[in-house]
Amino acid sequence: MAVLEEKKQEDIDHLREKANEYWDTDKCRYFDLLIEAWNLYPEPKDNWNEAYSLAKELFTAYLLDADFSNAKKWLNAMIANNNKLRHSYGDLEFNIGKYKFETGLYREALEYFMIATKEGGGVRYFEDEDKKYREFYKSPEKIQAGLTRGRNKTEVRLKYEFVV
Repeated sequence: MAVLEEKKQEDIDHLREKANEYWDTDKCRYFDLLIEAWNLYPEPKDNWNEAYSLAKELFTAYLLDADFSNAKKWLNAMIANNNKLRHSYGDLEFNIGKYKFETGLYREALEYFMIATKEGGGVRYFEDEDKKYREFYKSPEKIQAGLTRGRNKTEVRLKYEFVV
């Protein structure tokens, strides 16, 4: 991974801060500013650690907005970045679980939540999230997915799950 020039990262951070001012009042402007920030990263964008967090911010916002097509696009960007730079285990899986949950794929959502808790160090990912995810995970009626994957099989699945 290369180091992004400091001025460029400052410009990206400024656009992200500016975007946050529009979340409640003008979602189009919010998304435009974040995408403008994304476009400042040099190609290939999956070379930059910071690009993962910006893709995650876009994914989360589109998911909250119930725009699943765009949420999937940014989840793909997170996956591509993670596949190249190997971020911490658990975060990506948890976000895939959220996407699966919101799109009604509950069995798969539970499986990814289980991977996140197993490989990411427990239920910490649920702490700052909507309580529906934790309730689903802890519910006695939950689907028993029978997770038996090892780390390598999980990585291979994530590498090819969404990338188009």
